[in-house]
Amino acid sequence: MQWSEDLTIASLLTTLDNVEFCSVVRLNGTLVSSPKFDETIIPDNSKIQLLPMVAGG
Repeated sequence: MQWSEDLTIASLLTTLDNVEFCSVVRLNGTLVSSPKFDETIIPDNSKIQLLPMVAGG
């Protein structure tokens, strides 16, 4: 993906399709939950994994 300075997780997700399931992102091995998506800056050359919401009972 193309990186830009001040790219946040929230802004990245707006460019992707079918990410409604994403409530947690693993950014360079660190888990980031959705309340922090707007404020979390993605560094250049980062590894990002979108993790689905898991529910059970």
